[in-house]
Amino acid sequence: MTAHLRQRMAARRLSHAYLVTGERRFSLARELAAAWVCTGDEPVCGRCSGCRKAGLDIHPDIITLDPQGEGLKAEDVRALRSDAYIRPNEAPCKVYILQHGELLNPTGQNILLKLVEEGPGYARFLFLTPNPELLLPTIRSRCELLRAGGDAELALGEEGAVLAGFFMEDTPPLKALPFLIGLEKKSREEIALLLEETHARLVEASRLRPELLKALDRLEPVRAACQFNISPGHLAGWIASVLG
Repeated sequence: MTAHLRQRMAARRLSHAYLVTGERRFSLARELAAAWVCTGDEPVCGRCSGCRKAGLDIHPDIITLDPQGEGLKAEDVRALRSDAYIRPNEAPCKVYILQHGELLNPTGQNILLKLVEEGPGYARFLFLTPNPELLLPTIRSRCELLRAGGDAELALGEEGAVLAGFFMEDTPPLKALPFLIGLEKKSREEIALLLEETHARLVEASRLRPELLKALDRLEPVRAACQFNISPGHLAGWIASVLG
């Protein structure tokens, strides 16, 4: 988990929907679910009833779907939608962990899309997948993307801080060139994750510096383009042009 995500968790400013990828996605999903149902002074306190039940996988407001990876049928997704409108049993939130999001068919994803967009305010969603691009672009665009990958995840957080700093300081492209050249060695998925981290940091910073909303506007087209088949080199060049 990146330091930035931990800060958001501590401040209880988590998003309502995440798309989680990477080798440790199941562990990260459990940490996020525990943070949502924690009723202590600080998440995850480890002492309250919510934390203890989450740790034992017996919390009634954490619902894990498709643990065997067989794929949810449309009727299962409709049942999930109905359940989401029943208020939590004891926690502030009701958490749905979809362990194999890539196995959801388009019909099921479209049912969930409306729920993620317009569902009750207490509902939280975690889509877990080894490959985010196996989900519909509409689902991906409604979720924050997280990579749970140990050392690689730490590097992502550090790089996101660097790139966000470039946007905050209006860094000239020439000064940022060594960093941007390094992006060409990454995959499109890695750059997409980096841009999500950068976006999250700029959103947080814009609460105190409203002028950074312009930086978010400049970043958004590049971030959205990651869902298409654009090479890392072209994305790096686009970021350079946006900085300029």
